[in-house]
Amino acid sequence: MEQLVGKNWQNLWVLPDSIVVVGRYMAKLESWTSIGAIAMGSLFVSMMISFYAFLIGPEGEGPNVDVDPGALLAQTISISGAPSLILAGVVFGLSFRSRNVFAGLILILTGLTLIVGMWIVDMMLENIDIQFRTIGLDYAPKIFVAAGIGVLILGAYIAKIAPQSRIRHARDYEQ
Repeated sequence: MEQLVGKNWQNLWVLPDSIVVVGRYMAKLESWTSIGAIAMGSLFVSMMISFYAFLIGPEGEGPNVDVDPGALLAQTISISGAPSLILAGVVFGLSFRSRNVFAGLILILTGLTLIVGMWIVDMMLENIDIQFRTIGLDYAPKIFVAAGIGVLILGAYIAKIAPQSRIRHARDYEQ
């Protein structure tokens, strides 16, 4: 593009060429879905850290209000934890037959986010008062560390091991 179109209507022919260039390099659906997976994973990690910090309380004695930790944990998992894993599975389903390095790297980053975040949450667990501990609080970080390892493996498969995508031509279907 030598000149911008702006008010110069003589150079309007430049616009279709730039649209073609943008269309060639647009991200695929699995790339955008992987961005959604990392967004939901980051939201889940930050919500879990703040939830466990809330259960620890300002002076380490627990919150000053009545709370049902099991219900809040289920709410946190259903708002962002499970959707993050579902989106990671959708990305794998969309691109397991063709290599998408960007989506794979984003899934690797999502897996690392889940692993490190849930490790931090697991370290915070020992500071929660015994009256606020439920069974789910003990096992949720461990389950999501394992899920993060799974997401990391899926991302590595998509980025490195999946076969190269192949452009299909009409002659491929001729008999």
